[in-house]
Amino acid sequence: MKQKTWPDRSDASPFIAFPFYKSNDRDGKIKSSRRSSKPSLSSIPTHAPDFSALPFDILTKIAAPFNFPNLLAASLVCRSWKEALRPLREAMVLLRYGKLFKHGRGGVRRNLEKALDSFLKGAARGSTLAMVDAGLIYWERGQKEEAIALYLKAASLGDPAGQCNLGISYLHAQPQNHKEAVKWLLRASIGGHVRAQYQLALCLHQGLGLDRNLQEAAKWYLKAAEGGYVRAMYNASLCYMFGEGLSHSHRQARKWMKRAADRGHSKAQFEHGLALFSVRHVLNV
Repeated sequence: MKQKTWPDRSDASPFIAFPFYKSNDRDGKIKSSRRSSKPSLSSIPTHAPDFSALPFDILTKIAAPFNFPNLLAASLVCRSWKEALRPLREAMVLLRYGKLFKHGRGGVRRNLEKALDSFLKGAARGSTLAMVDAGLIYWERGQKEEAIALYLKAASLGDPAGQCNLGISYLHAQPQNHKEAVKWLLRASIGGHVRAQYQLALCLHQGLGLDRNLQEAAKWYLKAAEGGYVRAMYNASLCYMFGEGLSHSHRQARKWMKRAADRGHSKAQFEHGLALFSVRHVLNV
């Protein structure tokens, strides 16, 4: 799904020795008083929340967007959680196999059918990561309804990538649904998804699904740029260059243009090279 980058045109010892001394009665009294001041087991409140009693369906919904390290850590909390999260751990294995088949890695021949089958099995076990990957294959095949259904399920479980892809899908669906697109892009943007931040900025810049707002658009361009999104770096540079939504600043414009160029953005490379040529030409004159 290609997007326009700009509207209308991303030696000391660690041990310390203490002198020995003979304890006296006073020391004994202090020690005994200290021992008695420690709370006994009977005094500890027993009404603390028992997380092992959390219903399995709620736990799996919370853990649905987890990556493997977070899922493994959650599984080690208690025996109950380990059992409840078993399907999601199985989904991670299926997700890994799916990626091997999708990209033809690890000595595995590329096979999109097997990749999709693995992703769907992982999605059936509740993994939003598998839902998003299955949705991507469906979208690339032109099966947009199936893709949107998977994105919506992942987005509803709080997956930022699913929210972002769902928002972009609504922008390209027939008919388009700009309001729903902006709603999901905003959720993903608040969650820190840089591509969603860039897409939200484009909507604000063009007035898609909401009123045109250059200041808000520039804010999200800059946030995505700071997060490393190259297209947003280019657009943030243009905002500084033309004073659209941000205070006019040649220094900031050059900084973000150079960062985008250094990361391979072709238009930024041209603009940055042109600027360098102009400076050298002026100096030579």
